[in-house]
Amino acid sequence: MRKKIIILSLICIACFFGFSNLVGAATRTALVIGNSNYKSAPLRNPANDARDMAKALRGLDFEVIERLNASKKDMVLAIDEFYKRLKRADVGVFYFAGHGMQIQGVNYLIPVKAYVTSETDIQWEAVPAGKVLGKMYEAGNKLNIVILDACRDNPFKRSFRTESKGLAQMDAPKGTIIAYATSPGSVAADGSGRNGVYTKHLLKSLGSSGMTVYDVFRETGLGVMRETGEKQIPWVSSTPVPRYYMAGKGSGSNDAERRRFEQDQARLERERRELEKLKAEFKRKQRDSQSQKVEVASLPQKPSYSQPSSSTANVIKREGVYVAYGNGIVKDTKTGLEWVVGPDRDMSWNEARSWVQSLNLDGGGWRIPTIDELQGLYRIGASKRNMTPLLKTTGLVVWSGENEGRPRAWDFRFGNDDRVWRGSAYSTIFRAFAVRSRSDG
Repeated sequence: MRKKIIILSLICIACFFGFSNLVGAATRTALVIGNSNYKSAPLRNPANDARDMAKALRGLDFEVIERLNASKKDMVLAIDEFYKRLKRADVGVFYFAGHGMQIQGVNYLIPVKAYVTSETDIQWEAVPAGKVLGKMYEAGNKLNIVILDACRDNPFKRSFRTESKGLAQMDAPKGTIIAYATSPGSVAADGSGRNGVYTKHLLKSLGSSGMTVYDVFRETGLGVMRETGEKQIPWVSSTPVPRYYMAGKGSGSNDAERRRFEQDQARLERERRELEKLKAEFKRKQRDSQSQKVEVASLPQKPSYSQPSSSTANVIKREGVYVAYGNGIVKDTKTGLEWVVGPDRDMSWNEARSWVQSLNLDGGGWRIPTIDELQGLYRIGASKRNMTPLLKTTGLVVWSGENEGRPRAWDFRFGNDDRVWRGSAYSTIFRAFAVRSRSDG
């Protein structure tokens, strides 16, 4: 009977964390880039525009990647991260403010550190707008919105033999809306206030409930045309897409949805606390059972033999209770656990397990750590990753071995002290650690 209760409790815990992960997954994600600090032809507003757009989108429950004054490398890495998040989202928004231009009908977004001496340099120094469109289309989500406030004057026109003003019109892929600050081949005003003319009016319309995304861009365009005396005419390219409300449908429906969501979250939190109590009770009974087995043992046991510990290796650095040795092992002198950090690259759970199984450092005996052992490393403020800096890795998430025989596993997030139930093939910033516990005999 006790066994059935324990199994049932563990199943409930696993199901709860899996379900809560689905509830908490971002259904709206955005990448916002604003470039102002160009060496040639700096701009007044794009960095401010990007900050304000990121804030507005977060207020609409978007998960936002924000980059200001980004180099080409920064932009490419941000686009790749955006693509990974898009695959788990329903709606994606890409916003760029800064210099943009067309070369032979191809649109390019200009990083702040672009080095351009002639027209042919652009394809190597800038980011094609088509790269973003392609990534968003490949993600396969329901709706994508691309906003380009990037039609300023060409900052390199003195180096060019020909000049094409503004951006070229791009055909929107299926399920995509492309909004331009001005019509194709025209130039947009940078603005004299905090924001550019287009983004100023977009921010006013964005948070209005009862407006579809088409309504938002229509009101934005009308506002820009009024302010500029129709010298700047915004443009939208789109395939037919479902009616979508950025800030809710109005008439109180958004408030009702929010109340239902908050009630569900409160119920899930109560269930989580109850399941945590069950888990703690199970662990306590498990410890009591193990201690009773030790007490009833009557026959003398053979003395155990342990291989020489890594404590005999050369010490290269100490940090608190942690000691790093020349062979790559880091020992926690408080718990006796010895740690080895795996390859510093993204790894699925199956790859992490294979690496640990093949590890034969200093006599072997290595295994994938449990979730509690990983949590024991967590110390907020200890370093950038909230664990001892002697464990050198660029990852934020470490795989655990608690998969209960299924193709899924727990992971521990050192950025925010969180544990999540994940599929073994899922990989973004995941790393492998190996652990063992040996006496110094």
